[in-house]
Amino acid sequence: MILCFLLLQWGTQTVGQGVFINPVNTNGTVRVEFVEFEQPLDFDIHDESMFATSDPRFEFPLTEADVTWLNSLFSLPEEGETRERKEYRLLTEEEREYFHRAVNMLKNDTTVSLNKYDLLANIHSRSSSNTAAHGGPGFLGWHRVFLLLFENALRQMIPTATLPYWDCTLDHPLSHPSESVIWSDVFLGNGDGEVNTGPFRGWNTQFGFGLLHRQVSSLRHLMSVHDLRNILEEDFLGNISYPDTKSSKNLEQLHNNVHVWVGGLMRKIEIGAFDPVFYVLHTFIDKVWEDFRVHQRSKEIDPTKDYPEFYGRRNHASFAPMGLGNLVVIDGISDVWNKNVVYRQPSCGNSGQNECGSKFLRCDHSTWTCVSKTKDEVTKSTNKDKHKDTTLSRTLNSGLKELDNLYIPSLLNSGISHSVYSDFLYPLKDRQSTAMYSENVSQSSALQKAKEIYMSHLN
Repeated sequence: MILCFLLLQWGTQTVGQGVFINPVNTNGTVRVEFVEFEQPLDFDIHDESMFATSDPRFEFPLTEADVTWLNSLFSLPEEGETRERKEYRLLTEEEREYFHRAVNMLKNDTTVSLNKYDLLANIHSRSSSNTAAHGGPGFLGWHRVFLLLFENALRQMIPTATLPYWDCTLDHPLSHPSESVIWSDVFLGNGDGEVNTGPFRGWNTQFGFGLLHRQVSSLRHLMSVHDLRNILEEDFLGNISYPDTKSSKNLEQLHNNVHVWVGGLMRKIEIGAFDPVFYVLHTFIDKVWEDFRVHQRSKEIDPTKDYPEFYGRRNHASFAPMGLGNLVVIDGISDVWNKNVVYRQPSCGNSGQNECGSKFLRCDHSTWTCVSKTKDEVTKSTNKDKHKDTTLSRTLNSGLKELDNLYIPSLLNSGISHSVYSDFLYPLKDRQSTAMYSENVSQSSALQKAKEIYMSHLN
């Protein structure tokens, strides 16, 4: 791995305060001025349902183990290593299984505060990071870096795991997008209430937010092909970003609509990353931005130098801290983050069962575009095909060696209270060891065995 040029320093920041780095030209000499300022706790930008007051529960001090692990994620793909990010429904059975298993392995790994999945999600929640992540032109670059950190975490679990993306425009044409196969146990699990099917079923969330839950299709709408065309009609980052573009061309606002459409944890920006839907959606947004950057280059515009002069909130100034280590906002538009990343999208091909490259998609020949199949369509076609797709339930019944794909709720995740949560305020050496904690977990014999197998992988 090639270590990135800036090491992460994960510090804590007083809620509601920040530092603005301002380049100043004095008599021809450029110096950097550090200006402390009060950051309004409510950073609502045209969308009250998406932005909320920072919650002090998210601001707990990070332990030495937390910082060490987070720093380990800050690396770039090796030279010659290509990461192919496919549309979720294009994944092979094995690729999909590896992705789901890696996510659950992060969720089960309690060697850091919370667990590895939730600790990384918490970075998105913390005021020291998220004020530069939303409501301005730094949105796309911040999340590009964050996606790389998460993908690196997946690959620590399973070296071949790669982030897929959820192209929600494939679901938009459906009469009822909530019936898309994406909300089946093969992919994200159900979207109607508590998630009790699929690879993330039974997940508990931190900070008292209860079981993972969604309420798809209650409010707002998914992105459409028309939205993508609107984005690609523009030439500059400032024309598709807050603060000064209309909503139909604002990529962040279009993404906000999808967050609200999914509902549940995804509806609130501070806790959205605790649902894996967050990552597959943001990987799609990153793909759209990459398509936009290709479009810019076709017009001889260098996207690595395209940052708007009028950026709105001071947290989105070019040299303001990004909140991810020592990076500044403008670092997010560099090419280094996606240098070895390619995106693969479905396209209509010859007629046949897999005409869009997946049995979960079909080609709409009236528009010559791919559209998602519904859960019922897939069920009917599966009943005709004896070679059924592997689902989570089949995985769990295939042998103990596969049980590390199962999320095992911990005592800290179930019925969490502030007093339990406060355990993380103490140094790592003062906390219960994983071995002691494992002995106290009351689970069914199968789940206990699964955890023992999983913990053995860590030793």
